[in-house]
Amino acid sequence: MALFVVLAGGAYLVGGFARFASDVAALSAPPVTAHADGIVVLTGGEQRLRKAIGLLREGQGRRLLISGVNRGTSAAAIARATDTEMALIDCCVDLDYEAMDTIGNAEATAQWAKEHGFERLLLVTSDYHIPRSLLEMGGVADAPAIVPYPVSPEKLWRRDGWPTRLGLRLLVTEYAKVLAVKARLSTGLDLAALGGAHHRVAGRSE
Repeated sequence: MALFVVLAGGAYLVGGFARFASDVAALSAPPVTAHADGIVVLTGGEQRLRKAIGLLREGQGRRLLISGVNRGTSAAAIARATDTEMALIDCCVDLDYEAMDTIGNAEATAQWAKEHGFERLLLVTSDYHIPRSLLEMGGVADAPAIVPYPVSPEKLWRRDGWPTRLGLRLLVTEYAKVLAVKARLSTGLDLAALGGAHHRVAGRSE
């Protein structure tokens, strides 16, 4: 009986991972007509930042929030790294230095949207990070409507659509995190109440 339970559990996890990887591979950018009030990008790579700033330039949102910025990174450094003029940064880009993980990103995003009266946001992050980001956003009270805008890191996917070895490892790790988030949300577990206000300790968003 114990062996059956182990095998069944393993089959469930393998099947769930296969569906997760397939869903991530199938993600695509929303149509240009998916206009939103604002744009939020979760830090973790220059590719994400460039895409988010490009969407801002195109008028896909009125303001951009960069959530999870390293405290040692200035607005000027972001402008240089993304070839963006400071006028655009000063005008329409807000930097969030508080979020240290995806939970923090979700909380900062909801607060920012509330402050600006935004009801619909484009969420820019890596494709593998979209499922967990949506779960965390959905777990925040009064969160705005989120339209995912996935960015596919080239080093994680082969030309035939299959993940690279690095991509496979990353997908497995991310799937485990998604399962942990689902378990936490389903039980109503409050990490901060357990002394885990971990998004306020040193670290970076993922």
